[in-house]
Amino acid sequence: MILTSVIHALSAVYPPHEARAMARRVLEEEPLCLSQALLFTGKDSDLCESKQLLLRNILERLLKKEPLQYVLGHEYFCGWQFRVAPGVLIPRPETQDLVAWILADISTSENVKILDACTGSGCIAISLKKALPLSCVQAVDLSDDALCIARQNAQQLQAEVSFSKQDILKTAVTQSDCWDVLVSNPPYIAQSESADMQEQVLNWEPSMALFVPDDDALCFYRALGLLGQQGLKQGGAIYLEINSRFGQETCQLLQQQGYHNVELRNDRFGLPRMVKAVK
Repeated sequence: MILTSVIHALSAVYPPHEARAMARRVLEEEPLCLSQALLFTGKDSDLCESKQLLLRNILERLLKKEPLQYVLGHEYFCGWQFRVAPGVLIPRPETQDLVAWILADISTSENVKILDACTGSGCIAISLKKALPLSCVQAVDLSDDALCIARQNAQQLQAEVSFSKQDILKTAVTQSDCWDVLVSNPPYIAQSESADMQEQVLNWEPSMALFVPDDDALCFYRALGLLGQQGLKQGGAIYLEINSRFGQETCQLLQQQGYHNVELRNDRFGLPRMVKAVK
């Protein structure tokens, strides 16, 4: 069977459970989109030549440890399919928990203004706009590659989000900025943690979206906290995905910057990875 042969090929590099899950995604999702009937009947000859060539190419890339999401060209987030490619961070499942927290706090009928800092693929900003149609959503990133993909995702998903290039570490708030929500999944992995990271992440995903210096691991949270104090409305909230190693330190930083009702929450995997603070 095609499925069995793909699992066998991937098992040369990946653990068995991972190889099985990857094989199913490769065969069932775009661009192959093979039916379950074809997968389980073993009718390899029913696979047209173009799809056989495509499958070989996909397997070659996966065996070189290129992330599955880059190979497929997409990842799912909050029920939406987002385009991803080298140069943009791959959306993670736990980041959906940050979006869910915001949506639990805001009514769909509210006309709120949201800034998504370090937007990457645009997954947070676009998901919020789709769930909150009356909202005004802005998104910023320093990476041209990320902004290009984010704009494509917004167009594909018909989400009206305003994107611009900005360095959060240097961003100054203009007089017109007045947000109800500031949300961010910024770089937060200390350089020293790279030794424990998977090859697929370390060798393929953009380092500028991942790493911060060991001697200033909270640099983005300090900048985001200041940005929120300048640009959030009174009573507005900042929602952050964080490094689980620095949960208490991040909370203390926000408290020192004048925020109140600072709350640290676990993600779906039980790790303290989300913080909310109110101006």
